[in-house]
Amino acid sequence: MTNCPQQFDEFAQQLHARGENVYVPRLPRHGHADRLTPSIGEITAAEIEAAATEAAQFGRGLGTHVGVAGLSVGATMALWLAQTGAVDNAVGLAPFLMVPFAPRLPGMLLMRILDVLPNRFLWWDPRLKERIQPPYAYPGFWTHCLAQCAFAGASIFAAAARSKPAAPRCTIVLNAQDPAVNNAAARELAGRWQRDGAGYTLAIWDDLGKVHDVIDPSTYPGARTLVYPRLAGLLER
Repeated sequence: MTNCPQQFDEFAQQLHARGENVYVPRLPRHGHADRLTPSIGEITAAEIEAAATEAAQFGRGLGTHVGVAGLSVGATMALWLAQTGAVDNAVGLAPFLMVPFAPRLPGMLLMRILDVLPNRFLWWDPRLKERIQPPYAYPGFWTHCLAQCAFAGASIFAAAARSKPAAPRCTIVLNAQDPAVNNAAARELAGRWQRDGAGYTLAIWDDLGKVHDVIDPSTYPGARTLVYPRLAGLLER
């Protein structure tokens, strides 16, 4: 969310070099040259879920085995696909299921209030504003966008309450020091799935530092050594 496929380019090239077909989708309402576009402020949870399902269907045309990995909201999309069974293997790295400062259920009330208030733009870094790196990502987000991303996470919990997750394999990976997501919510989802007998894995990486985007090496060089090898291993058949 607020980034683009370039974020995953180097990792995608590594997967392709080992013989995988790789597709890195662009999220709905993204891709505008204007980095201050209000377009992403109109994204909806339904669009996020549909984009995930569409990407998985596209993947089915690229091979017989479909694995999906995502970061943040991309991880939420990966976990949605694990619940719905649209993929063979899902890896969700630092999934955004709720903001870090609120328990999930009270936080959902906060998100619903946020969604009915006027849509406001917030900088990722109020000091740097539009100078923040990388240059191909948006320098901020809209409050309605934040709420809708949380709603997409809530859809997974709602679906999990109705049925067991359907994908054969799934790993939720948490950065122990992540400043931007609610790890407790991810643990709650993992616990629910494990109680349902899914046999999914929860992994906690404590050596990544206090960083959220641990994928893009242009802003986090440690991605190459700390993240890519382990993430590639989780995606192996």
